[in-house]
Amino acid sequence: MFVYLKRIEIAGFKSFADRTVIEFNEGLTAIVGPNGSGKSNITEAIRWVLGEQSAKSLRGGKMPDVIFAGSSSRSPLNIAEVTLVLDNEDHFLPIEYTEVSVTRRLTRDGESDFFINKQRCRLKDVISLFMDSGLGRDSFSIISQGKVEEIFNSKPEERRAIFEEAAGVLKYKNRKKQAEKHLGETDDNLSRVQDIIYELEIQLAPLKQQSDNAKTYLALKEQLSEQDVSMTTHLIEETKNKWNDNKKQLEEKNQLINQKETEKNELEEKLERLKSEQATLEQMLDSHQQRLLDYSTQYEQLETQKRVLEEKQKFSVQTKEAQQKTLRNLDTEKEALKQEIHSLEEEENSLIEEKKSLTKLISRIREELVQYSKSAKEQLDDMRSDYLEYMQQQSHVNNELKHLEKQFNQETNKNSREMNQYEELVETITNKQKELDELTKVYDVKKENVVTYLEDYQQKRQLKEQRSQELKKLNTQLMDALRILQQAQAKQKSLKELQDNYSGFYQGVRAVLKEKQQFPGIVGAVAELIDIPSSYQQALETALGASVQYVVTKDDQSAREAISYLKKQRLGRATFLPLTTVKARYIRQDVLDKVQNMSGFVGVASELVRYDEEVSAIVKNLLGLTIVADSLEAATHIAKQINFQYRVVSLDGDVMNPGGSMTGGMSKKGQSMHWFSQSKELQDIEKQLSQMTTLYKQKETDVTELQKEVSLIDDSLENLRKLGEEARLTEQKLQSQVSLLTQDVTQLEKEKKILEYEQSELNQFLTEYQQEKEHYEAQQKELVQKIAELDKRMADVDQLEATNSEKKETLTKELAQKEADLAVTKEKLNQLAEKQLERNTRLQEADQKMSEMLQESQSHEEDSSHYKEDEENIAKQMSEASRKREEVLTQISKAKKQREHYAKTIKEHDVIVDKSYAVIRELVNQKTELEIMQGTCDNQLDSLLTYLQEEYSLTFEAAKERSFDIQDASQVSQVIRDLKVKISELGPVNISAIAQHDEILERYDFLTSQRDDLNQAKDELQETMDEMDMLVMKQFHEVFCDIREEFRQVFPKMFGGGHADLILSDETDLLHTGIDIVAQPPGKKLQQLSLLSGGERALTAIALLFSIIQARPIPFCILDEVEAALDEANVARFGNYLRHFGDATQFIVITHRKGTMESAKMLYGVTMQESGISKVVSVHLEEMEKLEETLK
Repeated sequence: MFVYLKRIEIAGFKSFADRTVIEFNEGLTAIVGPNGSGKSNITEAIRWVLGEQSAKSLRGGKMPDVIFAGSSSRSPLNIAEVTLVLDNEDHFLPIEYTEVSVTRRLTRDGESDFFINKQRCRLKDVISLFMDSGLGRDSFSIISQGKVEEIFNSKPEERRAIFEEAAGVLKYKNRKKQAEKHLGETDDNLSRVQDIIYELEIQLAPLKQQSDNAKTYLALKEQLSEQDVSMTTHLIEETKNKWNDNKKQLEEKNQLINQKETEKNELEEKLERLKSEQATLEQMLDSHQQRLLDYSTQYEQLETQKRVLEEKQKFSVQTKEAQQKTLRNLDTEKEALKQEIHSLEEEENSLIEEKKSLTKLISRIREELVQYSKSAKEQLDDMRSDYLEYMQQQSHVNNELKHLEKQFNQETNKNSREMNQYEELVETITNKQKELDELTKVYDVKKENVVTYLEDYQQKRQLKEQRSQELKKLNTQLMDALRILQQAQAKQKSLKELQDNYSGFYQGVRAVLKEKQQFPGIVGAVAELIDIPSSYQQALETALGASVQYVVTKDDQSAREAISYLKKQRLGRATFLPLTTVKARYIRQDVLDKVQNMSGFVGVASELVRYDEEVSAIVKNLLGLTIVADSLEAATHIAKQINFQYRVVSLDGDVMNPGGSMTGGMSKKGQSMHWFSQSKELQDIEKQLSQMTTLYKQKETDVTELQKEVSLIDDSLENLRKLGEEARLTEQKLQSQVSLLTQDVTQLEKEKKILEYEQSELNQFLTEYQQEKEHYEAQQKELVQKIAELDKRMADVDQLEATNSEKKETLTKELAQKEADLAVTKEKLNQLAEKQLERNTRLQEADQKMSEMLQESQSHEEDSSHYKEDEENIAKQMSEASRKREEVLTQISKAKKQREHYAKTIKEHDVIVDKSYAVIRELVNQKTELEIMQGTCDNQLDSLLTYLQEEYSLTFEAAKERSFDIQDASQVSQVIRDLKVKISELGPVNISAIAQHDEILERYDFLTSQRDDLNQAKDELQETMDEMDMLVMKQFHEVFCDIREEFRQVFPKMFGGGHADLILSDETDLLHTGIDIVAQPPGKKLQQLSLLSGGERALTAIALLFSIIQARPIPFCILDEVEAALDEANVARFGNYLRHFGDATQFIVITHRKGTMESAKMLYGVTMQESGISKVVSVHLEEMEKLEETLK
């Protein structure tokens, strides 16, 4: 066997809520169970793990429906997982493992994962693993009843897919589809490449001409560059020499400034050091003040402790005397109790002897009375007995009344003394408490004052630190502001001189403007007479061009005088614009109306600048025919719409000239073109200078005010410190007094509680005394009455009994008397016992109280010894605290003197530092003058260096290497002019045409090569597809013939006779032909499959499937109730066939039919013991058969 299914593990899939493992052996395995128990869920689990993507094929609406949805006793699950484990010992599957596990996991949120041997993979990998192996979601390895019906209900062309799967040509068909797709893409690519080649051929010819023109331009430009770079380098060197001279003077001035700065910094460092030492001294002074406060507090606390100890000693002496007095009283009481107990013991012994004597006498009398025949009347005996009992009770009550009266007298005397003491104690406590309350109020006020002073001091100190930091920051800002102000003044002066010297103007223009006073008719240069907004500066500078240096005159006569002056002095040339001859120029109104509504139109240039009305004609002459647009695209559009009649300039400086030519690119301005920028910069600097001067003065005012505020805060801090110290000392004294009074009140309260406790005990005794007294008096009155009644009744009985024997009467009286005496004696003994118990209890209480008093006395003795030691320690500590306080006072006095010295020294250094600042400011002003001169050279050098960089992208060093020595600067200037003329004659030049031509030519060659390669690849791909078709036809024909032969043999076996055949619908087209099935069951004629009965069609389809499996064996096959439509005889044949071929193919059958079950080697039963939950049980039939044979 190639490969077989070892087991399937299901968890959370449909009705299998619990993890279920089903083991499979080789051969036939049957799965049985009632309808709805979940048998088919096993088949669907296998199809699902093999990659089934249709929820409908799994009897669901959407894929999460396969997850266990819950039951009446179970909650739904959130995950379903199925694992197939296959034995791959023969490496039938294209993977190196001998055991292959495929797992699919799905969560309820739709996330699905596949695993091969627990390694995450794609669905595509699972499909590729089982492709052409006979295993797969759509292969004939899983056959349900629906699949059987599909075989005989499908069209011949659709039926072909089963044979292709068996032939293993699906992979070839898939590859062919991919190849056809690639072929279509190749055709599309060829079409695109051909279109691009055609476009490139059109572009190559004009680009060739432009490339040749650009190369000529580059050659001329190279010559111009050599001459121009040399001339510019020559000018830079001349300017550099001037700059070096200025630099030397600046270095000398900087050296002097640095020297003064160093001296100033040293002074400032020394000043900062003095201030730091002053701050340290302040901290030390604060520390000394705090130590003084601590030592004073400590001294006051020690004084308080000393007074408390004295009071404690005094109280201890008083307590000791009271305890000794109490001990003496207790000792006296103990002696009295002992004497009473001794007397009671003697009395008890006497009564015991009397009791023994009476007992013997009574016994003798009773013996004598027995001899007499006559007995006393029971009534009289009872009366006598009652009489005796009443007499005993009366005696007991009288004794108790006497004892109560005695105890009452003792407690009353004791209470009188304690009440006097209690009243004195209450009065003392009231006075002390009143004094304590008043003192506490004063203490609380003082304590709040101390807290207030401390908070105010901390706030003031924090405010001082904050203001000191602000002052330091303001000083730094002041110096920075001064430095920036001086730099701005230097920049202003430099720009002003440049403007006054007309730096950047042509020589002739500059000469005329400098001598403006000599020529009254000179109005000024165009650049001086107009004001351009910054947003239009680039556009209008470009529009004006060199005309910004034209000189405006009042009339032509003034212009002629200026020209004559230039010629005479040989100062160069200039262009003049007389106000009397130059007329304004305007754009035609129809053109203006047309462009005003166009997109991108900004305005007419003459309307976008500000100027005096006097020069209106000049401005409109220069700019009246220029239109401004917001971009080059808008400028191009406007120029086309007006037929290139007027010049159109974009805001970026690109120009559409009349006639259609275009000018644009990076700006290459000379120094003269920076006039507008310089004027704008000068205006901005003058405005900033005004603001900065105001800001500097404000900073100076802020520093002065802050210094005054810091000084006031220092004074306030010193005042708060003194007030705080005084308040702290007062608070400590009050605290000591409050503590002492609190201790006194506490001790008095304790004594008061003791007296109150004794008073409460007395009150309790008095209440009990009155109750007991009333009780005994009532009892006594009742007994007297009862005895009188009993006497009367006994007298009556005696008269009745007068005739009794005298002897008997005498004996009886004597017996009664003795018994009464015996009862009295017993009662006395009982009373003595109670008295002894009471006296012993009091004696024990007295002993216990004496013991407690002695322990307390001993404790007071120990406290007294400790008090003496503490008093000595406190005296030593007070002496030490006093000494330290004096030392701190000395240190504070010394520190205050040092503070005054530091304040004086810091003030002197502040004056010196201010003088240093004045000297440095003067030197900085001198340096500024030199920097202005240096700035002029810098501007000229910057202009020349910028020209080199912008025009030729060269540094001075690189330009120096390329330049030659100039002997005659005028001759070199003429050569430069000639080269510029030649370059301008070339017209517009497209420099990029050279690279564009080379690039397009290279691309043209590349695409031509790619076209040829694509044509070759297309031919090779078509050839490969033809070869794949031949291979598919060959394999399909071979497999078809094998299956046909097997079908002819299997059909008679399944039907018990008859014959059947498979017929190709078009034998000439093996790639697309369908397959018809004809069958002739036993006893019937040959006919199409559709004409057979349901059972015959099902058995025919099963025979075909078995034929395919026999022709092309597969590892295992799952049959889901495919024999449902068969009768019992056919089911038996079906089961025998499965058993016969079970050794070659592993069959797993889901069935209800008995015949199929009997053929199986192993049975699995699927049940639902719990509603909605499938469970699996197994039975090995072969083992059961062997067991039965063994038992037989």
